[in-house]
Amino acid sequence: MWKRHWKLAVLVLVLAVQAVAIGALWGQVNGLRTKLADTREGAADLEERLEAADAALRELQAARAQQSPSARFENPVVNTQSRMLTVDIVAQVPDVHAPSLDIGFCHVGEPYSMAWKLDALSPHADGVTYTGTVTFPLDLDMGLELRLEDDTVLYSSETIAPLLPLQMQSGGSGFHYSYELRQLSLLDFWVELVSPSGEEAEAASGTFRLYRNGSLIHTIRETADRPMLDVDGTVQDGVAISCAPGDRVRLTYVCTDGFGLRYEFPLYEQEAMRWDDLEECPLSRTPSLAWPE
Repeated sequence: MWKRHWKLAVLVLVLAVQAVAIGALWGQVNGLRTKLADTREGAADLEERLEAADAALRELQAARAQQSPSARFENPVVNTQSRMLTVDIVAQVPDVHAPSLDIGFCHVGEPYSMAWKLDALSPHADGVTYTGTVTFPLDLDMGLELRLEDDTVLYSSETIAPLLPLQMQSGGSGFHYSYELRQLSLLDFWVELVSPSGEEAEAASGTFRLYRNGSLIHTIRETADRPMLDVDGTVQDGVAISCAPGDRVRLTYVCTDGFGLRYEFPLYEQEAMRWDDLEECPLSRTPSLAWPE
């Protein structure tokens, strides 16, 4: 009889020890859960603070950018007969408060004293904004720097293209290269054009040009029955060209603005590689420009 009692006592003791261990383990688990919840709350709070700080920094940068002297161009008009450009200038120049703002049109890097054209802008009631309409000879190869008398630069560009009526927002095509077939396939051509102020703009005589190693091989136009294409006068749904590793293929978009000035916008250039790869080549986004014949 005493053996049974002894075994029962041992069993009770073991169960009691296990219960204490389980209780301690549950305590540790609950503690970890609490710490995890606190950590998550802390991380969420930290993320919110970081986002708020980032937003404040962006606002500060935007405010500083607005306070820095600058100029933009709007409503360009091109006279292809006289080869002149007329454009509205909107300048933001804080802390001047002058009855007019003298500006100089300079070559990039040259001081106001060497300006090839001088003009004046009229102030607005806010004391910061100055506007005016100017006309000057349009040299398609020129750059432009707009300066104040103290040589503060309001605007600088190595090319006149950003002032012109048509700007390239985006454009390109879908493409796939087969190394085994030595063939490049293109389809789904698109282009988006805007004005200097960012509004949607339309062009005439829009045509895609496909070059291989510098030579024009196809002229491609969209048809009314999209996505069908007019490829050199033949209607088809895509373009396939022979293309060996090392070949470079460039796609451009040629069009004419409402005044008759012609643009050729580079869209992309790719070099064919082994294993069906295409490598993006550095490409200037500045269009080639030409007067009407």
